[in-house]
Amino acid sequence: MPPTISIALPARNAEKTLQVAVESLLDQYLPPDEIVLVDHKSVDATYSVMKRVAKSDSRIRVFRCNGTFVEAANLAWQESKGEVIARMDSDDIARPGRLDAQIQYLESNPNLAACGTKVQILKRNEEMDTLPPDDGYQRYEKWVNSVTHPKQIEQERFVDSPIPNPTAMIHREVLEDLGGYHDTEWAEDYDFWLRMIETGYRIGKVDQVLLDWFDGDNRATRTQDRYSLTLFQKAKAHFLSRIPAVLEKRIIICGAGPIGKEFASYSSQNGVQIHAFCEVNRRQVGNRINGIPVIASDNMTQFRGRSVAIGAVGLPGGRARVRRFAEEAGFSEGFDFFSVA
Repeated sequence: MPPTISIALPARNAEKTLQVAVESLLDQYLPPDEIVLVDHKSVDATYSVMKRVAKSDSRIRVFRCNGTFVEAANLAWQESKGEVIARMDSDDIARPGRLDAQIQYLESNPNLAACGTKVQILKRNEEMDTLPPDDGYQRYEKWVNSVTHPKQIEQERFVDSPIPNPTAMIHREVLEDLGGYHDTEWAEDYDFWLRMIETGYRIGKVDQVLLDWFDGDNRATRTQDRYSLTLFQKAKAHFLSRIPAVLEKRIIICGAGPIGKEFASYSSQNGVQIHAFCEVNRRQVGNRINGIPVIASDNMTQFRGRSVAIGAVGLPGGRARVRRFAEEAGFSEGFDFFSVA
């Protein structure tokens, strides 16, 4: 018998999209055992929509939360009863095979604590027409769909959030062990994935596009400060500073541009010492940034074994270029080399 599945779906001001999201869950090849809806301070008809869909199906239960959105997200899974918890957002659409594919994947990989799926990112306009995503989300879709194997997810977890949260399926005991989502200053879902990996849990991803992930002007990632790029960098610096190799050694930052400088600042605030900035731009070589020397990237070899290298170049192709320099210098990604951009 497959494990029981609960859907945790918090929502705010989602009267236009919630019913379609719920229907996509009810129409699964492997239907969920329950759907827990939590209204978070909606000022539109979201709660009425929740009550209406709950009347049509006994598997749907409805709650209200007047706390933070993180508290609403936690309430959704805490009130559920399933052995696995699948997350979902109120403006997305789960493809019919999503839950079945994820359960099969977890059962075939019992060493995994959670999994996600690949996604197609889309937009809706005011008339609810479907549109292609912005360029930034197109790049994120390409990257996040390329990172599927647990080792890849662990190695590249500081590039961006490796699991689209509305695709998440998590063993209940893992949520309980980690205390669910923490109400940090940065994104609660990214914080959760980083804490999972830090604790030793492994995460995989089904190699199929199983969710239509809609980006909109009212989405939390666009309206709440905790999802800003600056706070993502702050989260990365915080968790990197807790890696034993980073604490025991210093770091070198590959990239002396705005991203590298910002990451250096946050790393210093976390007590991490910085040996040098590494640069391909010869005009910057020989300079100092807050007293830290800027060296040529082809001189990285001198720091192998005594530093952790951080790739912090945001220009197109920058990550691949830095990765190549690091590999040629003898650094190993996921061990003593990480990308943060």
